[in-house]
Amino acid sequence: MSEPALNPSGSPRPNPMRDVASLIAGQTLLQIAGGLLNVWLPLQMHALAFTGSQIGLVASAFGVGFLAGAWFAPNMLRAIGAIRSYAAAASIACVTTLLLHATDTAGGWAISRLVAGMAIAVMFAAAEGWMAAAIPNARRGDVTGFYMLCTKLGLVSGPFIIGFTHPEPNAAGPIMAAAAFFALSLVPISIADTTPPPPATVLRMLPNRLFSLAPAAFVAALGSGLVNGAVLSLAPLYASERGGAQAAAAFQAAAWIGSLLVQWHAGRLSDRIDRRIVLAFLIGIPAVAAFVLALAGSGLSITTNTILFGIWGAGALSYYGIAVAHLGDRTPRTEMAAASSGLLFVWAGGTILGPAIGGVLVEVSGSALSIFWQAGIVSAIMVPWVLWRTAARPAPAPEDKIGFRPVQTNSVLGHILAMGRKSSEPGDPPAKP
Repeated sequence: MSEPALNPSGSPRPNPMRDVASLIAGQTLLQIAGGLLNVWLPLQMHALAFTGSQIGLVASAFGVGFLAGAWFAPNMLRAIGAIRSYAAAASIACVTTLLLHATDTAGGWAISRLVAGMAIAVMFAAAEGWMAAAIPNARRGDVTGFYMLCTKLGLVSGPFIIGFTHPEPNAAGPIMAAAAFFALSLVPISIADTTPPPPATVLRMLPNRLFSLAPAAFVAALGSGLVNGAVLSLAPLYASERGGAQAAAAFQAAAWIGSLLVQWHAGRLSDRIDRRIVLAFLIGIPAVAAFVLALAGSGLSITTNTILFGIWGAGALSYYGIAVAHLGDRTPRTEMAAASSGLLFVWAGGTILGPAIGGVLVEVSGSALSIFWQAGIVSAIMVPWVLWRTAARPAPAPEDKIGFRPVQTNSVLGHILAMGRKSSEPGDPPAKP
């Protein structure tokens, strides 16, 4: 069991929600910046006449950077601590975002986004690792749920800032707003009144071990990266073609709102029945929505398109958390940290490939609708695979499940938070490098 959080004098802190409120505030500000850039970046690249493959390259570069940052974050945290790591990374995220206004080449943007991805991964690792140590296991579910609610609301609200900053070609407003939110996220982190934890030692697990533990979780994580990485990077182009920047903001927000409405209920249902059945259902929802958008989206109103995209998000942006919980059910306690971080790397690999493939499809077809063909086909392949695994291996008994906690594809240490394990709990064996 995790120890209660301590105040600076060393006495127990009775209210974990208050203890992590400033950390949650910082991460929410970070997600506002991320939500804004998720919509503005493809719109600006389109205005700069980037080709579909170039847009995919820039999106994939961010995935490469995020993967590298998540891999090396534990070493950085061990060397200089959580607050200094976050401060350094936030500064780099601000600068690399502002540099997007200084160049109009795909190569320059790819380099900036690669470095930004590394910095943002470190920011998540520093704040969420700190949070993981501050929350006792008895309160982990409700505090984590509140954290996910706040950060998803940040993702939803971020795109609408574009409406106040005029996204014309070469406009500096959105970039300045995003950089400002990266910088502002440092304020609550800096004034947090709980003591930062010792750096966690994150074990790394090879993909073949992950696959042997939970094949359905492995495939779902890879597919989530392939699908969501491409769709979230390129869907704003389709929406803006139909209704401008405001439509693109509403389009992206609809997907996250759909996930907000569904994820918690789906997770609680998965605590009572085989998680793989819930997983297959959640993957099937975006498969159907994606095929409808690909086949009929051009003939439907932008409002109907937005509703369909919200339905897509309800499934596509929710099933990764179920995959993490399913992996936890199958994983020995001493391997949980390695398994959860390994699954993130599988997802990140998908986010590197997905936008690159989607960008080529958009360029070849001449229409952003092609990304929904990619999403529909990949999802349709995953559904029978997950159902087959349901028949191939019995589900664990309900009392053997870890209990669902919502989780996003943010950072390695964020997964430890959701899996309910501190980095060095009493009775755990020494970590291996």
